[in-house]
Amino acid sequence: MDAGVAGVVGAAVGVLGGFGTAVVSSLSQNAQQRQQQTVEREARLEQGRRDAYLACIETSKGITADWWKLVNCLLSSDRTPELCRQYAETAQHGWVVFTKSADAVCIAGPNAMAAAVQALRESMWTMDRAGTEWYECVRSGGVDRLAACEAAFREAERTRTDQGFVFLAAARRALAAE
Repeated sequence: MDAGVAGVVGAAVGVLGGFGTAVVSSLSQNAQQRQQQTVEREARLEQGRRDAYLACIETSKGITADWWKLVNCLLSSDRTPELCRQYAETAQHGWVVFTKSADAVCIAGPNAMAAAVQALRESMWTMDRAGTEWYECVRSGGVDRLAACEAAFREAERTRTDQGFVFLAAARRALAAE
């Protein structure tokens, strides 16, 4: 083999080696990029879930606090109809924000969280209805039903508290924070 052929063969081997190295490097780089994108997507999903869960917790606690303001007003001997009405409206307006945050939890998932937030929503709704009935009983002067309305509200609030803890436990599991 003369030097010219050897040079051509050597150059060809070099080109093929360089090409092979470039292909392997490119494939490896693409795999790393896909893996990085997957990691970043999972991090965004987890943060979105965390934000949705926290917003739902915050709004449910806000509605509960508003209802307890009304309860304290209803139990007060020096309550005014205007103040009770104001507290009742505030408690009921919190539903718009809470339902949005509960819907965000359903969207963020996973399915176990959608079930947990639905149970929380139902218990909050029951508490809201019992509180509204109690408020209407006080407002209309239905003295004979006051004790039953108060008891129904307190039972509904206990159930809501229990469902709040169930929601928190589900959120910890969904975020792998156990």
